Amino acid sequence: MKNNNQYYNFGYNKFGPFLYGFSRWLDKNLNKHAYDKVFFFARDGYMMIKATKLICPNDLGKEYVYFSRKSICQALLYDTNTLEDSLRYISKEKYISYGKLLEYFGFNYKEAKNICLLNEIDIDEELEFTNILNNKTVKKIYSLLKEKINKKSKNQANLLKQYLKQISFKGNIAIVDIGWYGSMQYYLEKFAKMHNIPVHITGYYVGIEQSDNVIGNCYGYVYSKKNLKRKKDLLCCFGLLERLFQSREGSTLGYRLEKNKVVPTLDNYEYKDNKELIQHIKDMQVGALNFVKVNLSNKLENMDLINPLINAGKSPTLSETKLFKDYYLMDGSKIFFIPQKAIYKYSIKEFVHALSNSPWKTGFMKAAFKIDFPYYKIYSLLKK
Repeated sequence: MKNNNQYYNFGYNKFGPFLYGFSRWLDKNLNKHAYDKVFFFARDGYMMIKATKLICPNDLGKEYVYFSRKSICQALLYDTNTLEDSLRYISKEKYISYGKLLEYFGFNYKEAKNICLLNEIDIDEELEFTNILNNKTVKKIYSLLKEKINKKSKNQANLLKQYLKQISFKGNIAIVDIGWYGSMQYYLEKFAKMHNIPVHITGYYVGIEQSDNVIGNCYGYVYSKKNLKRKKDLLCCFGLLERLFQSREGSTLGYRLEKNKVVPTLDNYEYKDNKELIQHIKDMQVGALNFVKVNLSNKLENMDLINPLINAGKSPTLSETKLFKDYYLMDGSKIFFIPQKAIYKYSIKEFVHALSNSPWKTGFMKAAFKIDFPYYKIYSLLKK
């Protein structure tokens, strides 16, 4: 299905086969078990449930629900008593800003900004995660805010418990998400145990290296704990993959009551003011779903379906990096996929920091240096 739109074509030719293969694999595995419900997690489950419902239009019991690492962690924090204990659920990156830390503790941007002003802190200042427990300012802020953190957390725990009851999150269920380490499954298992919710969770993911803390089974389409051969293939471009799968809505911050019903509180969508980027994403997703529709009767099951997208992620052409020149993730501040200026305008330290943060490292290097070079091999060496 040819189209002059380069974003549509990328979606059809690269993302489409990957989405189709994942959905066929998922459907095949779900049919082996009698799950009471199958939950697709916002936001990464958006394209997954659309494609799966194309493949099995009459299949009931599938539901798109609102969870995020943040929303579940919020509901667990009240059970912690020390700074070290409170950080057990945070994503361990190399750096974390004060704004991101305060967001993790349950404060919205306006609240975090006020806290930083009162304590004469730059909200965007980044801290090395390995030194965070020894940081006197962090210790002081946690001590001052501990009571508020626990109160906010207790409120979210009550709402999350109601939300789980509302969606019938019990019995033998399956969850579907993009994956990586299974932390969401672990947090839900922990929360369910704390609140005596009778549930057994099995996770289905694009790729998963199951944490030892996870109780239920985890299955991965591209890789899993028993076979991690292609893990680096995905993680070198995880941001690109997530953006293709994600819905065009903000992430789940928490929950609130609305007319006696628990509803998610969503963050602002990162690209809400950029109609051009939104249209690009729509075009790629329409292209991918059209690939699924065209091949419904073919029942392709070859694992080679993953290669067009993975190869674009590992060894992108310069024109492919240009498609995503304005794309970024929000993690306290904008973290761009590829460089936003010519390489000679970076200091060495600034360039290394930008590359380290990039969610598409091979694309970042290709866009920066432009020449043909084994960037994926460099990435693999850096990850050893």
